[in-house]
Amino acid sequence: MRKQKVILDVDTGTDDAIAIMTALASPELDVLGVCTVNGNRSVDNTTENTLRLKEYLGSDVRVYKGCSLPMVSSLTDGRRPNMPITSLTDSNNIHGDYLELPPSKEAKAEDEHAVFFLIDTLMASDGDIILIPVGPLTNIAMAMRIEPEICKKIKRIVIMGGGYKEVNITPAAEFNFWVDPEAAKIVIDSGCDILIVPLDATHTGVMSLSDADEMEKMNTKASIYTASVIRKRQSGYKVWQPMADIDTVPIHDALAVCAVLDETVLEDVREVYADMDITNGVTDGMSVFDFDHRYKDRKANVKVALSANRKKFASMIKERLGNFY
Repeated sequence: MRKQKVILDVDTGTDDAIAIMTALASPELDVLGVCTVNGNRSVDNTTENTLRLKEYLGSDVRVYKGCSLPMVSSLTDGRRPNMPITSLTDSNNIHGDYLELPPSKEAKAEDEHAVFFLIDTLMASDGDIILIPVGPLTNIAMAMRIEPEICKKIKRIVIMGGGYKEVNITPAAEFNFWVDPEAAKIVIDSGCDILIVPLDATHTGVMSLSDADEMEKMNTKASIYTASVIRKRQSGYKVWQPMADIDTVPIHDALAVCAVLDETVLEDVREVYADMDITNGVTDGMSVFDFDHRYKDRKANVKVALSANRKKFASMIKERLGNFY
């Protein structure tokens, strides 16, 4: 079986951790590297979290530290909180500053910056690499600005970000896109083949406390840690943003990885014209999806999923992490 080459771009908190483990545990994927970016926490924290996970698993995947600030959104006084970004989820303990894993001792980030790793790797490729960004899109947008030719080399970009009816950081915006909306616009406008997995999909592709119980019994390093993450996240979401089924919780970023493995885990996938609000008003960072084709002169530039198959998603996670390390 020929493996699909992928690069993950993460702001490692709890759901990123499950996404990384799922990718590493999937025999269908060849993970060329994991890039880190400012988002859930500072890039120092997200890099350390990624290294903690790498060391915990005993993985040899390469980690590349990326951008510490958004492209421009932190330059206007009052537009964003002081960096590093602190999520509204803090008070409900969904992420914490560090993953609840031992600090990294041996694992180190590579010397090359994530942006230049992306450029060098993509330019040297045969156009066969899928990017899976599940945090703010700063690294990828910076790479596109420095070397626009990489857009022709990207096979596909599968993004966890944005929201249509579901939002989570302002009344209009999803966190990843809100942190760096200019970067999101650059990527969306790039002409690449793009699949967006927004909150609308991740809030239907959820995992439950019973899934956590099952995973704990599988007794692998990955499954035991995933079980603890599901419980931690469910406890936080129950207070912060309750799901329709109170015993479930979204594992946003892992759904994007599963969509690379099998796109049918997503449902109600539509081709639409998408854009970003970068105007510094009350809808700053809002993702706009033209489902009704009101922009007659603008062609579809992304695919976006509005739902997911919850049973299939949970099964994919359990199948892989229940047999991993």
